[in-house]
Formats: sequence, C-alpha cells, structure tokens
Amino acid sequence: MAEARAAPAPEAYRAPFHAGLVHPRYWPTWLGLGVVALISVLPRPLVRALGRGLAVLMWRFSGRRRHIASVNLALCFPEMDASTRDRLLREHFRITAQCFLDYGMLWFRGPGVHTRRIRLTGEAHYRACREAGRPVIILAPHAPALDFGGLRMSQLHDGVSFAKPMKNPVVEWINHRSRTQYSGDIFARAQGLRPALRHIRRGRFFYYLPDEDLGPEHSVFVPFFGVPKATLPALGRLAKLTGAAVLPSLSIYRPDEDVYEMRLEPPMADFPSGDVRQDARRMNEAIEAVVRRDPAQYLWTLKFFKTRPAGEGNVY
Repeated sequence: MAEARAAPAPEAYRAPFHAGLVHPRYWPTWLGLGVVALISVLPRPLVRALGRGLAVLMWRFSGRRRHIASVNLALCFPEMDASTRDRLLREHFRITAQCFLDYGMLWFRGPGVHTRRIRLTGEAHYRACREAGRPVIILAPHAPALDFGGLRMSQLHDGVSFAKPMKNPVVEWINHRSRTQYSGDIFARAQGLRPALRHIRRGRFFYYLPDEDLGPEHSVFVPFFGVPKATLPALGRLAKLTGAAVLPSLSIYRPDEDVYEMRLEPPMADFPSGDVRQDARRMNEAIEAVVRRDPAQYLWTLKFFKTRPAGEGNVY
C-alpha cells in the first residue's frame, strides 16, 4: 500500500506549462515527443529492436561520450583487459539506448504500466527504517535507469530530491511533470540542502544523487575505485543532522526480463562516523559495491574525475 502523500512543498521547484512552450522553435521538440509517445505503446519486441538499433547509432556517433566512458572504465577497472572493458562499454550503450527509448513509459503511460514494468526490491529495508521511526536517505548513484527507480519509489512512498533544470524548457516541463506525478517534490540544486533537511525530518525519503564531480569547492578528495575523486561530503552531515538511515541503491534495466528494477540495499552500518573524509570514503565504497554487481548499469559517460588533485593533469 502506498504511503499518504504530503502536501506539495511551497518552496519546491516548479516547471509549469506556459504559452512560450508552443513557440514554433519548439515544434521539433513536440514532434520528437510525439514519436516517444508512439514508441511507448508499440509491442515490446519492436521497442527492444529499436533499442538495439539506437545503440549501434550511439556507439558510432557518440565518440566523445565513448571516450569519456572508456577512460572511466580504464581508471576504475585496471584489472580488466581491454577486450573485457570494450564488451562492458558496448553493453552500457545498449542499456542506455533502451532506457532512452523507454522514457515514454515514464512520461506517457500510467500507474498500471509503471507497476508492471518497474520493480522495487529491498523495500523491506525501507519499511523497517520507517517503522522504527527513522527517516531515510536513498543513496542513488547516476545510472541510465535512474528516473525509472525514482518514479517507482515515489509511486509507493513520499519523498523529495534535487535536480538541475534541463536546457530545453519543453523537455524540462514534461520530465518534471513525470517526476512529480505521484508524490515527491523536486528542489533546484541552487536552493541548497535546507529544504531537504526539513523534509527528511518530516519523514519523507530523500533521493540523493551525490556522485557527480561538481568541482573542488566544498569537495574532498577520497578514493573512488582506487582513484582520488572530488567527492561531496554532505551525506554524512545530512545523516547526522536528521538521524536518517542511508540506504544505497541502484536503478537498472534487466534485458533478460525486459523490466526495470530499483534495488534498495540494507542501511549503511555505523554511519555517519562524524569524520568528514571517512564518511565521504564510506559513501564512495557503498557506491562501488552496488556498481560492481552490475557495472554496465552505471552512467560511465559522466566525467567523474574531471577535478584532479594538485599537480595531476586532465585524464579526459
């Protein structure tokens, strides 16, 4: 049974529909959304075939992203030979292509489809924390299927998250509408952590995405897959200030079953420690653990190691 929904937070970010969204310069975007809507109702064997075709195109024409992902994989999995990393990267592109095509499922389909096609596992960990009176922070690493897990979680439970608005206002409008269609509020990153603190304390889960490299300011360098990474240390502070349990997670696409899965892990033990660097390292270790189980599902095309320690050059 789904939780009772909290009233929308007045300070939450909004992306309302307005007349400017139908300006002729956005007509190609609306046409594209029509194609995505059509794909969302096609038979699944056809959609999966389209996904395989799109993966080939992405591999061929996304040289820059392929390069970034190749560098990340070489840094994080030096024990793998080049052919193994290449197979992993090609699988990552296939998963990414399928997730891209399936956004129409999030945007245009309803609760029945979401329930059937997006599975939540490990929910018992979440319920145990809430029954014990503890707030919950869901540690959600970036993944091609990230929004699928977030939507399913918000379909069942009430929560909040942060997001950076997209550049195209039409896509931002429909994506924001999707992310907030059940429960949940989205806050802009520029608002800082105070809104999250208030809502965590009220018992709403916080869907926290902390693994991007946002520059040296307010970051600490701790290992990530054995490589120094500029890491945001806010998770430990949030857990300390709210008393929240931290549940690592990963959202994935399962090609063998053609379903999406939001997987919740048990709460991080003895966290936070109160030591900023130790807590940041523990967070990175928790992300490593879920990624190693399904390495092709992580969003390797992000520049996770963009910021380098003093004296080290650009790896990309």
